[in-house]
Amino acid sequence: MRAPEVTCVLDVSVRRGQRHPGWVQVHSTQALRGDLVAAVTTLGTRAEAALWPVDEWAARLCQLADVPVPAAPAPPDREVEVPLDVLLGAAEALRTRRADVLDELVRRAATDSPATLREQLVRLHTAVVGRLLAVVAASHADRARAGWVSWLLFGDGWRALTPVRRHGRPVVVLAPVGPPDLGPLVAAHVARVRGTR
Repeated sequence: MRAPEVTCVLDVSVRRGQRHPGWVQVHSTQALRGDLVAAVTTLGTRAEAALWPVDEWAARLCQLADVPVPAAPAPPDREVEVPLDVLLGAAEALRTRRADVLDELVRRAATDSPATLREQLVRLHTAVVGRLLAVVAASHADRARAGWVSWLLFGDGWRALTPVRRHGRPVVVLAPVGPPDLGPLVAAHVARVRGTR
């Protein structure tokens, strides 16, 4: 067994329907070597091993992201941009039922529409019915590189969480994506961690 050139670990969690509470979780570890991808995928107690040509990788990733969407509360707007500290702080404020902290975070965001931002933060944190995280990593000459794709599932589909900087401040952009987008996004990270991009 030779070490893979690139490893991709994919986790997908989707809330079950109202009749069956809890979450369905899929975990897939995929290893690229040459022109082949080997994968071990688990769903609960079931496990499946597979091997396929690298040109089928995008389609296989698409299958894992193509999930049934359960009934969900009203989602946030299709595109939302939130400062990272506000996004993280809002999650804790909502979890601990601290409306005063949430209001202060919105104030610090210095937005033109505080009421709209507050509503979007509440929807963003309370209407999620699924999550997807793909971590891509490679090691070369004692140097490791990694990248990730992070999505949230709402009643109207997936949103990508993309970190950017605005005027020196870390910001997260939420934008609509679909299962066919996962392959190209992972491929971009594969090229970057291999040093070919």
